[in-house]
Amino acid sequence: MPLARLPLHLLRSTLRFSSIPKPLQALAIPSPASRPAPLPVAVPRIGPDSALVSTPDAESICSLLSNPPSDRPPDLDGLLVWFERKLTSDLVLEVLKCHRRLGRSATLGFFSWAGFRLGFRFDDPVVEYMADFLGRRKLFDDLKWLLRTVARSNGRVSTRSVAICIRFLGRQGRVGEALSLFEVMELELNCPPDNLVINNVLYVLCKKDLSGGSIDVAVRIFHRIVQPDMYSYSNIIIGLCRFGRLENAFEVLREMTRATLVPTRTAVNTLIRELCQFGGKDELVGRVSIRKHSRPFDILVPNLMANGVLRPAVEVFHMIARLGLLPSTYIVDILVLRLCQAGKIEEAMGILGVVEGSKPNSVAESYTIIIKALCEACRMDEACRVLGRMMNLGLKPKLIVYNSIIRAFCMLGNVVEAQKYFDIMNKRRCEPDRATYTMLVHANCMIQNWQIAYKLLMEMIGLGRRPHFDTYNLVDGFLKKNGELDMSNKLKRKMEVQDLYAHCKAGRLEAAYDKLSSMLAMGFRPPIYARDAFECAFRKSPKWKVAQELLKKMEVDHSPFKQQQPDTEFKEQWPQQLTICSSSQDPCSCSIGTAFVPKNEDGAMNRQRLRGNMS
Repeated sequence: MPLARLPLHLLRSTLRFSSIPKPLQALAIPSPASRPAPLPVAVPRIGPDSALVSTPDAESICSLLSNPPSDRPPDLDGLLVWFERKLTSDLVLEVLKCHRRLGRSATLGFFSWAGFRLGFRFDDPVVEYMADFLGRRKLFDDLKWLLRTVARSNGRVSTRSVAICIRFLGRQGRVGEALSLFEVMELELNCPPDNLVINNVLYVLCKKDLSGGSIDVAVRIFHRIVQPDMYSYSNIIIGLCRFGRLENAFEVLREMTRATLVPTRTAVNTLIRELCQFGGKDELVGRVSIRKHSRPFDILVPNLMANGVLRPAVEVFHMIARLGLLPSTYIVDILVLRLCQAGKIEEAMGILGVVEGSKPNSVAESYTIIIKALCEACRMDEACRVLGRMMNLGLKPKLIVYNSIIRAFCMLGNVVEAQKYFDIMNKRRCEPDRATYTMLVHANCMIQNWQIAYKLLMEMIGLGRRPHFDTYNLVDGFLKKNGELDMSNKLKRKMEVQDLYAHCKAGRLEAAYDKLSSMLAMGFRPPIYARDAFECAFRKSPKWKVAQELLKKMEVDHSPFKQQQPDTEFKEQWPQQLTICSSSQDPCSCSIGTAFVPKNEDGAMNRQRLRGNMS
């Protein structure tokens, strides 16, 4: 395209794009949090226009350009003729920073006008800012023509401008164009590549190329660097890991540590994650096909290679820990999990000891994994010590931790210790679930301690956790075997009430009606909270009248003052009526009242309730 047509081309391309993408982050790979480093390329931030105009000339130009198109001349030469002699790179940069006030068309028009006046011989900040401006709006053709125009006009194209262009092309998946620009930048733009440009090329080839065909090109470019920095090494490590070349990535990391360079946390996370996934639980067993047989078959054998991959992962962890960098928390959890699955609990605890020294609040999940592994291996003394260590750090164990310890003690027959940790979890306000109660109930039944099993089961039902049918039958069988029919009926009644309450809360009206009818037929009267739930469930339904009839029947059938009961039966069932006189020294201050005092089994009056009624 001829040089004279560049302004029109820029203007036409701008009008085609109406959306402004979100501001992109800095072009450099993020540096590790524990070792902050300056970014290799800082993209000029395009921010608000406030506090950007510092000279009167820039303010005047912005005021002229921001007027509506109908109020200003169509030709910028006549509009900005008074500023032609004052035009400098600093003035152009100040005006460009007010692009939101001017609009894209006016901004590009002013840049083209200023470029022809100065012969496109701008300072580096102007070209870099304009490269970022075009790259954010995906005007890549205009961006490449800008760089070529500046180079042909004997202007200077900085490596930062080329890096910005390469990175924006890579983020849009235009890997081939980014690589072509890198190859011709020294010949056409008279800009020899440095580490900044090479790092951005490696970023594009290793992170943005989805095909994997550019990894060999990235390795060749990497070896062209005279003195690679931390971003060069980190980019090539990430690329090698993405395409399964873990051995090469591990060797690059060793070479990097020998150069006393610390990789980025992203590179470390990627390498350890890939090593752990390759040596994960699914790969611990391999299949070997047997074909030299009349009927071919497969056999399962231990995958020794999977266990061998975990050793480099542990070595990478300790290698970077000595350099003062730790991977992210989720990567530590993955590594600890894979080691525990492979039976290497001691190595997992060693990694946990390194991490908790610097980040004690981020190891709760790793502690949970190790405690579960120790419980599965029946190493209860160590599991309890690790739990105590976890509590000393101020971490709150999850329910799964307590359940793992209680399950292991119950399987070993140590119900006393299981009950001890059940009490601990209640004191620390960790609410048990149905699995917790079920394990303790079965464990107490195994040692014939059915009284505690009954107590736990009643507590479980009271908390709204319905037991399994086998658990209920187990406890009910012990109660009937030992002649505790009243306790059995109480347990059955408790179960019926919970079923009724659950049906009402879930909106199962037909099931709730049938359940209440069967309870009344058996002589069971539900408590107030179940009756209220029944009323709330039926009040807004078409079956409310039928439910009212059942509730009235419940009040009549279960009223304690039945007309048909004889007086003797009433006296036997209800407390004895007494006249109580409480007097003081003043005989006129005597008050007389009536109290109902229940009888004990031997017929004696319960004095405690009598005193309560008197008070």
